[in-house]
Amino acid sequence: MNTLNLPGIARVHYDSIQNGRNTQADYVAVLNGSWALAVAVCDGAGDDPDAAEAAHSSAQISAAVTGSTSSPVEGLHAARTYLQRRNEEAPPSQEGITTAVVAAITSGGLDLAWVGDSPAWAVRLDGKVVPLTTPSCHPCMTPCNVEEKHEGANCWPHRLPFTYTDDYARIILASDGLTAHLPLTGRLDHMNAMLDDLARLAAPDLYGEYVATSLLDLAKRGRGRDNTTVAVIDLLHGNDDLRDRGEGDAK
Repeated sequence: MNTLNLPGIARVHYDSIQNGRNTQADYVAVLNGSWALAVAVCDGAGDDPDAAEAAHSSAQISAAVTGSTSSPVEGLHAARTYLQRRNEEAPPSQEGITTAVVAAITSGGLDLAWVGDSPAWAVRLDGKVVPLTTPSCHPCMTPCNVEEKHEGANCWPHRLPFTYTDDYARIILASDGLTAHLPLTGRLDHMNAMLDDLARLAAPDLYGEYVATSLLDLAKRGRGRDNTTVAVIDLLHGNDDLRDRGEGDAK
């Protein structure tokens, strides 16, 4: 488990598991930028090195640009520019496709953008869990991913307008492997189907590292044994930043 602490702003606990796949095609990048704390989770579509490379590069680029601009939209546009060029030059059948969910955290609030079905939720101080990434789109079937725009959507990427976080205890970003334990009917609406599990495993009084570990353990029970990434972003209120300090980078 990795931890990055930004006193007065947030503490992030994050990790990825390969979980039975041949390739680790998930990637999470966490960056304390000059303008914002940036967290990017990408999930490559497939079980091969091209999917892994697409996720790895997109997460790093998105986080770097988001941290220096406080705009996850700008971060995803930068990743899209790279990935389009990469795929144009790739040999046939070696193109890389990836989802992405990118958060910019500042002392004022949250800015969030995403493409595909990598989910994000907020856990409020009163314990209520709020889905943030709606719609949640399949990266290939829709399609909606870092390279391809969601056909018919008014904008690319999807974006949650700037949100004040005074009522939020934590924010959770993940890849869709977190929801693999759900019944098939539940996976059709995984944002809402996860609410009970998150209310139990990510309650505001639990430590962030424990929450991240518990969610990854939940993913290990999934039928598909998918790559899974979880980033638990504990928002620091009052004296919370005096607890459980740590440091981390990217994995």
